[in-house]
Amino acid sequence: MVTTTTTPKRKHGRWFSWLPAIILSVVILASLIVGFILVRGGLGAPAPAPTLGQVSDLNWSSFTEDGLDYIQRSREIRIDFSDHAEDAVALGLPANGTTVIGPHPEGLEYKFTFNGGGEGFGGDKLIVSQLTITTDDGLITEVVAPIVDVENFRTTLTGFGKQAELFGWDMSFVDALYDRVGQATQDGVGYEFTAGPADLVGVPVSATAQCDVGGFCLVTYFVSPGLR
Repeated sequence: MVTTTTTPKRKHGRWFSWLPAIILSVVILASLIVGFILVRGGLGAPAPAPTLGQVSDLNWSSFTEDGLDYIQRSREIRIDFSDHAEDAVALGLPANGTTVIGPHPEGLEYKFTFNGGGEGFGGDKLIVSQLTITTDDGLITEVVAPIVDVENFRTTLTGFGKQAELFGWDMSFVDALYDRVGQATQDGVGYEFTAGPADLVGVPVSATAQCDVGGFCLVTYFVSPGLR
């Protein structure tokens, strides 16, 4: 004999079926309120036009307290290296030392524009994660600028080839590089390679790619007026 026991279904009030919709509405409303507060606080809005003191009289970056505050809000760093205009103290940098800008507290990138006063465009704009400025005897001697994008080896090398025309890099190392990269891949180790320095834009610039075992590369630019 088979005995079947039936458990009666529990009945919920009609309000229970509305509960998911109520929760979703609350979440959406909270998101709108938070977004409104952030926008009112300036997040996502362009930084206002700088005042003198936040930038130099020629609209290049100043690294005083006010200038650094403006850099954080605008996320733009502009340095003029033409005519040896890299006077550190005049820009608010220490005569001797290292100044690091970034990483940004919200994970955002910085736009680094530099002018060397040389041929062609005379400089470049790089999208970077941070910037390290080294000064010595009152002058900027080097700026280290790791770019944000991480690309595979071939894309990175193609990018170097395009930049070579701008900076005047000698790319004759490429043929030997393929052999070295092949061996590193076979050995399961990372590798790196460098283009430059060359000073076609008026200031020496080089770039180094550091690649992991999987072949993805982080590129760092070196702008080095101290090599002039």
